[in-house]
This record gives sequence, structure tokens and C-alpha cells, in this order.
Amino acid sequence: MQALNYLLQQPPFDLSLEKQAEFENLLDNTPSGGWVDYQLTYPKWQFLSYLCKSRNLVLHGSQNLTIAEVKPQKAKDIKAFSDQEAIYATTDGIWVIYFAIIDRKRFSKLSLFNSCLGIRVAPDQIFGPLYFFSITQSVLLQEPWCDGAVYILEREKFEQEPAQQMQGVEIIFPHWISTQPARPLAKLLVQPNDFPFLAKVHAHDDEKLSQLAAVDPNGFPWPEALET
Repeated sequence: MQALNYLLQQPPFDLSLEKQAEFENLLDNTPSGGWVDYQLTYPKWQFLSYLCKSRNLVLHGSQNLTIAEVKPQKAKDIKAFSDQEAIYATTDGIWVIYFAIIDRKRFSKLSLFNSCLGIRVAPDQIFGPLYFFSITQSVLLQEPWCDGAVYILEREKFEQEPAQQMQGVEIIFPHWISTQPARPLAKLLVQPNDFPFLAKVHAHDDEKLSQLAAVDPNGFPWPEALET
């Protein structure tokens, strides 16, 4: 798969029993709907990813720090699953931070091109998660980062994006949607330095990317459109 040359692997993620207990206690001691008082030395993405593995939760990233109820919004994407009016969420702690720290208020016309996926290599084994991130070149040059919030939501009313067959392998996406409003179980403040791939975000030409995707919808990541 050509795409493997562009995908980033998740940094090392070791889970000791002590770390798991600290993560569990931190969420349990957070008031319902309140801010997580994160004082741990572990990366925040590990805390978020662990919660989704241990509990029936999903994550929603936003630059809005004052959301009392997350509501469906219309999205625009070349994939039908991502082109709906819905709450978009993930079970991956890195991917959600990316969406939380992009300053869309200051850069309303930027386009995002990104993916988070796993590759099924055996019935009970998935290679990944793997990541790809790209932002409109003119915007990336201006460092469009800000503080944001990750909203921790109950997963019960969310539907996961179906797996896809691509070049002979099954691709799994930790991508979930819901068409119903959801009140946060808790929320976590995140900053650009919480995103481990800040220096590895690609830049792309919007027009080239649109043209290439229209000609070859399966050509991810359309390297001819990348500027870095």
C-alpha cells in the first residue's frame, strides 16, 4: 500500500496497572460534565485513549470551551459517512486532540485532510492505529493552533464507521457519529503541545487535492497534492 509510506505510527503506549488505576480514579473524581483536573505526568492522549478502551465512551474535539450539550452539525467530506449532519467523535486520543487544537475561528476557510485507521492483519489482531494529517498550505504556514477541549461522551447512541476493503486488506476506522445531542460526561483542556505530531502535519494544495480525489477516489493520500 502506497499510503503506508505516509502514515505515522502511534507513539509507544505502555499501560501499567498503576497507570490504569490513576486514569480510572481521575475520571471517577471528575464532577459530571466538569473539567478534568489533569495533573498526571502521562500524555493526555494516553488518558483519553485508555478511557475509550476501558469504558463505553467516545471523544469529541472542539475549540469551543463552553459546550453544555454537543449537537449534530453538518459536515462536508468526500466520504458519505463523513458528509452528514451529526456529532463526529472518535475513540482515539491523538486524533481528537488534532481536531480540538485547530483554530477554525481564525482560519475559517482552511481544509483538513486527515485519517486515523487500523489494518486488520488477523481475525483478532489490528496493526495501528496509524495517522495522517494535512492542512491547507497557506494556513499551516501561519501555525493555526489554539487551546481546545475534548468532550468525553457516552458511546451508546453512536455508530462506528464501517470497515472498508482496500488493496486486499480490511481497514478499521475509530470514527463514530450520532444524530442525537449528547451531554458530556466530562471535558479535558488540551493545548497544541499535547498533540504529538504537531511537527509532522503535511500541507496541501486545496485545488490539486480536490481534482485528484475526484479522478481517483482510492488514491489516498494523493501525494501530488502535498506541498511538504
